[in-house]
Amino acid sequence: MQVFSHLPLSPLFFKHWDQDDTEIGIVLAKARFSRAEDGVWLRAEPAPPLEFEDRFADDPAFGVLLGEQDIAPGKIGTDLTLAATARAPGGQALADWPVSITVPGRLHYGFQVRGPSVWQPGADRLWRRSPPQPVTEVPLTYALAFGGRAPGPEGQEQVHGLNPAGLGLVTPERLALGQPIPVPQIGTLAEFMVSDPLAQMTVQGFGPIAKAWLPRRAQAGSFDESWLRERHPRMPQDYSLRFWNIAPGPLQLDPPLRGDEEITVTGISARAEPVALRLPGAGCALELAGEAEAGMGGARLAMTLDTVALDLRDADPRGHSATLIWRARIPAPHRFATAEVVANPLEG
Repeated sequence: MQVFSHLPLSPLFFKHWDQDDTEIGIVLAKARFSRAEDGVWLRAEPAPPLEFEDRFADDPAFGVLLGEQDIAPGKIGTDLTLAATARAPGGQALADWPVSITVPGRLHYGFQVRGPSVWQPGADRLWRRSPPQPVTEVPLTYALAFGGRAPGPEGQEQVHGLNPAGLGLVTPERLALGQPIPVPQIGTLAEFMVSDPLAQMTVQGFGPIAKAWLPRRAQAGSFDESWLRERHPRMPQDYSLRFWNIAPGPLQLDPPLRGDEEITVTGISARAEPVALRLPGAGCALELAGEAEAGMGGARLAMTLDTVALDLRDADPRGHSATLIWRARIPAPHRFATAEVVANPLEG
């Protein structure tokens, strides 16, 4: 099937096995919007390139996922991810401050950011956390959230399954070294008040989760000998479509977003007021056409907005962007010869 569009977006068609092992067609459409001076979203020209491989900050085995390839058979709801830098309100260096994202009526999720500090041993052999250094900015990256690697029993390395890229993972073997241990700069306020260096913290952040990280990895199912013998290269029978969701749990929205939602982010602007925006009020649909000589007609199919990636790293709102991906699943795609991605105005 040939897919095309006259809109400034990048379309793609590919085939995949559905969860019942039938073949389905997937069409996705990707667009990027930038902010104008008056805060209105402008669709960027030309259409953004499609991503065909994952991008990591460094070593893919342990590094932060910067962006995932666009090919996915579907998602549960909408992934909302955010690239941003936390900035101290008022522009003055602070020891810590809260950061949050809100979609009215849909979600509110937040955590605390703070300046660098360390666990250090005292003369009484008790470990104490040093006060955080006042800072004006904290990059919102999993590299500064709880996790990472640490020495384990019998010389084996312990790796934090939820965030191998992080810092602050503490083991008895690491304490035995007697060296200062960096404290995460992203976490919850309650966790930062705990005085035990061995206490586990939760992983907080707005960015995408890599396929190899938990809990996402667990959604892939069982890749055992039975799978290799009976199902390869199809996904395991116990796999969940949620495996393709890249957003952290609090930022997976089901039912999906439709566009035009209001979003407020606090703690990322030196100004007193939060960053407020409204998603582009855009929708997409597929106009499917069959083979005329085969007597096949056409169909119209709405596309789901399943990926919203906001880039709010720039201190100037005019440097902000929103990348949106709509996706549609087509049963028995052989029935159609072409698919055109067209605008689908939002209702209400």
